[in-house]
Amino acid sequence: MRGVDGQPAHGMDTVRYHVALLTLVTFIPGILFWPFAHGLVHSWRQLGLAISYSVLGAILIAIGAGVFLLRQPLLAVEFGSPGWFGLPAGLCFGAAVVVEVQCRKHLSLRTLVGIPELSPTSTSQPLLDQGIYARLRHPRYVVVILSVFAVALFTNYLAVYLLCPFACLALYGITLMEERELVERFGQAYEQYQRRVPRFVPRISKG
Repeated sequence: MRGVDGQPAHGMDTVRYHVALLTLVTFIPGILFWPFAHGLVHSWRQLGLAISYSVLGAILIAIGAGVFLLRQPLLAVEFGSPGWFGLPAGLCFGAAVVVEVQCRKHLSLRTLVGIPELSPTSTSQPLLDQGIYARLRHPRYVVVILSVFAVALFTNYLAVYLLCPFACLALYGITLMEERELVERFGQAYEQYQRRVPRFVPRISKG
């Protein structure tokens, strides 16, 4: 049952609705941050960190606000209780948590918010190729994909299902831009790392 504002009336349906809404409002701007950051990286470096983050922040807030204003048509189609979908949703979420915990062992707050990429001055940050980064070049993007799939299966909303292929395609494009910038920053060391370590799916060790 829906209320007068189009939201579910009560219970688990309300939880699913708000999780779906929060996901759309945060994931879409969050994913779009990186194309803006990497695609115009040289321009941001010229502007400096304060101006860059002010402009990027304003753009992303505007995108999030636009998604929120469109919440009723975006969340008009849902397929009811996820039922047994809850099991794969839990597995995806659990896997995302495991990978994220491994990532956080090696990432500082500066890295998480993209300061090494946007800083107008070169940083002394070494190439990260330890821990989970010795198995995957982009484990945090794997976390994003697993999380989106988990939320889609849990909420069972069409808009969140559509977010899955959008996130996959967007993150693939972001990866190409990011790796171009990393080659510029680390040179041959990163090219060797690319040949040694896969992007998203770890190799199965032999023996």
